[in-house]
Amino acid sequence: MRKLFALSMVAATVLLMGGCGLGKMIKKYPEVTVTLENPDLENKGGEVAYTIKGTIPPKYMKKKATMTFTPSLSVDGEKVMPPFAVIKLKGEKAKGDGTVINYKNGGTFTQSGTFRFDEKYETADIVTGAEANLKKKSHVFGDRNLGEGISNTSSRANLDPKLTDNAGSGTAFLLAPHNYKAEFIGRTATLYFDLNSSNMNWNNPNNKTQAAKDSIKAFTDFMNNDYIIDRVIISGWASPEGEETNNQGLSQRRFQVGKKWFSDKFNAYLKDYAKRNNINMKDLQKPAFEYVDNAKGEDWDGFENAIEKSRIAQKNQILNVVRSQASNEMREQKIREMTDIYPEIADAILPPLRRAEIQMVCKKHDTYTDAELVRLVLSKPNDFSVNERLYAASVAPDMATKENIYKALVNNKNTENDWRAYNNLGALKLNDYYQNGNQSDLEEALNYLQKAAALAPNNGIILNNMAIADYLKGDLAAAKSNFEASANASVLPVNQDYNTGSLSILNGDYSKAAQLMGNRSCDYNTALVQLLQKDYNAAKATLDCIDNVDAKTAYLKAVLAARMKAEEGVYSNLTTAINLDPSLKKTAKRDAEFKRYRHSDRFKQLVK
Repeated sequence: MRKLFALSMVAATVLLMGGCGLGKMIKKYPEVTVTLENPDLENKGGEVAYTIKGTIPPKYMKKKATMTFTPSLSVDGEKVMPPFAVIKLKGEKAKGDGTVINYKNGGTFTQSGTFRFDEKYETADIVTGAEANLKKKSHVFGDRNLGEGISNTSSRANLDPKLTDNAGSGTAFLLAPHNYKAEFIGRTATLYFDLNSSNMNWNNPNNKTQAAKDSIKAFTDFMNNDYIIDRVIISGWASPEGEETNNQGLSQRRFQVGKKWFSDKFNAYLKDYAKRNNINMKDLQKPAFEYVDNAKGEDWDGFENAIEKSRIAQKNQILNVVRSQASNEMREQKIREMTDIYPEIADAILPPLRRAEIQMVCKKHDTYTDAELVRLVLSKPNDFSVNERLYAASVAPDMATKENIYKALVNNKNTENDWRAYNNLGALKLNDYYQNGNQSDLEEALNYLQKAAALAPNNGIILNNMAIADYLKGDLAAAKSNFEASANASVLPVNQDYNTGSLSILNGDYSKAAQLMGNRSCDYNTALVQLLQKDYNAAKATLDCIDNVDAKTAYLKAVLAARMKAEEGVYSNLTTAINLDPSLKKTAKRDAEFKRYRHSDRFKQLVK
């Protein structure tokens, strides 16, 4: 009897529902379509844009019926409401708000909007419920799945600063300029040659003069003072009365003689140095320096200067004749003719021009190497200028030594007001924080940078470092502000196009990011922008040319492979990324970019 009563109640309900029209709407609901226009939703500048579209079949929407769709996110089984806007539909004669759907022909609806992104949405299911109402009757339909997960790839923009003193494009913990310029001193020896000869003749009258002997002695004595030679400039010259091509070759041969003469002198010095310092000659490291080859050819300037300084009464006429000739060949001929008229030209003007000059250029103060300078600056800092000490820090072999040199500067009342040491300590500490994540390093860095800024307001280098500190703290608005201030600083402004471009990725302005960064080749952030703009082939080319693939680069290559539906590329690049950084297992497991693979055994094994 109870069973018969229950069946009667069901039949009555169906009859009632069918009679009011709602039953047909329930029965035909599977014919209603509701979809996301793009099922792969993504975070763009903190916002998620969506468009939901649907179709209502003909003879479905009763004229006085209403229907409401309530899209939502299901996070770990719990609905998040909103972020989506409610979608309202109504029949032709229904009251209230909503898109009107014709009963006979059916219709379509579209709802677009945005909502704020939250990291927990990465694994959310995008679902929609629905409710139909007709007169006093209503029916709630079960949820439909519209999509899975929201991509957060745009948040992967990455500033990867390097400690440097080069304020080029890119991201850097910038060291202040040391402004040290090496001062150079030197000596010059002159060797003289006979007419049309490159053989060394010490009986040549010019080689026997006291001035020539003194220059050679001074040159040798200077070499024996143990200065560090930077370069040796050897110039071979010829007097201009001979044929030009022959004189060029003659000057080259005289250069070679000068080079050999210097080499012999230098080897003799090295032997003496080794002996004085009890070093076996075979163990002596021979210093490297540059030979500058100056085969000058004919010395026309030397000729004219010698004429001007001479006591020849007609020297102005001589110069006018020589200068008025149309070619060197004609000038040479005139000089040969005048040697018969003016013997002084042949005897006193031309012979000193047949020479080789050997100029030895050395660093003024440096009887020591960079390594020795560092050692001396550490042991006797007050013997050196601030610029010299900053230079020593720049060539110091390790971070601890650099820090010691900078701290000695800020802890001395005579040097404590130079902003550069404070800035550089701040840069070192920021670098430590970036490498190790120690909060105390960040606090120290900010303290040093604030002191630097007090000493040098509106300084582009300091503002650059403060911007990176803001970025590392996660304060992107402050980072953007300080990068812009650095670019517009009145003192030492820094080009910040790349950095502000990289932050534009995080703000969702991909075209501005690409413009500012200049589509740099083999660059991570450039590849990221290309991927986000769906220029996948360009992104692949950019990523493939990066030489040293780190974890973040390998991970982005896996994301790109997923978007290009290259399954093997997903697994191979994810494997590389996880091997380099095991924490990426958790990231990949949640990442909506891999939703098509996350249910496969291979993917599960990789991220477990």
